[in-house]
Amino acid sequence: MIIFFILLALVIAIIAKHIFFWRPLDVTRIYANGPLLMGHRGSPKTHPENTSPSFNSAVENGLSAVEIDVIVTRDGRIVCSHNHDLERETDGFGYVHEMGYDDLKGIDAGIKYLKFSPTPIPLLEEVIDELPGDTFLNIEIKSAKPFGLRTADLLVKLIREKNLHNRVVVSSFHPFVIWRVKFLDKEVPTAYIWSNQLVPKILRKPWFINLVHPDMLNPEAHLVTENLVSYARHKGMRLNAWTVNNYPAITWLLNIGVDGIISDYPHLMLKAVNSMKEK
Repeated sequence: MIIFFILLALVIAIIAKHIFFWRPLDVTRIYANGPLLMGHRGSPKTHPENTSPSFNSAVENGLSAVEIDVIVTRDGRIVCSHNHDLERETDGFGYVHEMGYDDLKGIDAGIKYLKFSPTPIPLLEEVIDELPGDTFLNIEIKSAKPFGLRTADLLVKLIREKNLHNRVVVSSFHPFVIWRVKFLDKEVPTAYIWSNQLVPKILRKPWFINLVHPDMLNPEAHLVTENLVSYARHKGMRLNAWTVNNYPAITWLLNIGVDGIISDYPHLMLKAVNSMKEK
């Protein structure tokens, strides 16, 4: 009986440590130059989202960071796409994760912007190679299933091969994806995307963050409060709000202490930060 209580106390201590005494990675270097301004899927209001022209435009217009959605194909290639289905943003049909990369090569991702048509669905590796070497990458894993961890495995491998630890964060709505990334490489920064609509109810509660152990928290903008900012500061986490597409909201979020903004409009983010610097 004594052994049982000793083991029980040990289990309780391990659980308590996991929930209450964890600390995120120190990612101060990422925010050394001020708020992190990330082009959401690049510059999607003027270019086809999640394509090379879109990412390049965001950087050319002054941003030092972009948010990229990725999906793995049937044959293990990481491509840039927000949607698993092709019909919403391309002239293709079917599901990205059910197709081989060769099947995607002839598909046009530029159909909504004829000026840029045809535009291919790019490989993540190609996008990384094309962008300036100091561009920060917020890579969001889009998983068709909560336990779909294959993309995490392949992405961590790519991060190691290209030595991207200092210029990348891996983000996801799925906690198991965050856990998998950390299991494979504890030095890869992670961000848990927090929403009160797009995930099951149990994952919408702030306390769930203590189970996920992200280094950053990426909440929907309307979820950001001064209490959340205070909580993040206490835990040593950074906050990146999404998707913030109007100037007053961007300004308000930066003023209450949000560390990063993800927006479809690069110029609005830059305008807000420049205005704050002038005051």
